[in-house]
Amino acid sequence: VKMCEAFPDVDIATLGATTVEATDQSAVAVVDVIDAISPYMDLLSSVFDMDAVKTLLARPDFSMVFDAMSGVTGPYAKALFVDALGLQPSCLLNAEPLDAFGGHHADPNLTYAVDLTAKMGVDRTGRPTDAADVPSFGAASDGDGDRNMILGSKFFVTPSDSLAVLA
Repeated sequence: VKMCEAFPDVDIATLGATTVEATDQSAVAVVDVIDAISPYMDLLSSVFDMDAVKTLLARPDFSMVFDAMSGVTGPYAKALFVDALGLQPSCLLNAEPLDAFGGHHADPNLTYAVDLTAKMGVDRTGRPTDAADVPSFGAASDGDGDRNMILGSKFFVTPSDSLAVLA
């Protein structure tokens, strides 16, 4: 592994291209900072009936929580659930991406998604607890967003059944 320790910091909060040139002018690199959330939201809007989802989420007998596990999906979850679908930010757990996931293991399972499982009223074995006022639906994604976990109110959905629930 080669590291370029003298590479200058690039402001990743500012969209656009940053050109970095070697001090001896032997090489030039361009770093493009892009908005990945807008195309993601456009895709979701083209695939799902967002008005129908919004109607479900607005029902008084339905509530949900999403745990981003301090990974990269937090900003996407905020754009989707809070900005587009109108939920309160309190429906999001660990939605701020943190270095090394804030020292936690970002694997969406009953062992590591402890904040979500407690909120959904299940223990680390998937059995119901005596928690009150649990949401109707809970979900988590891992640190890079390619795996998930789904829970119902005091109910763990096995990974093999999660696709059926999503469908």
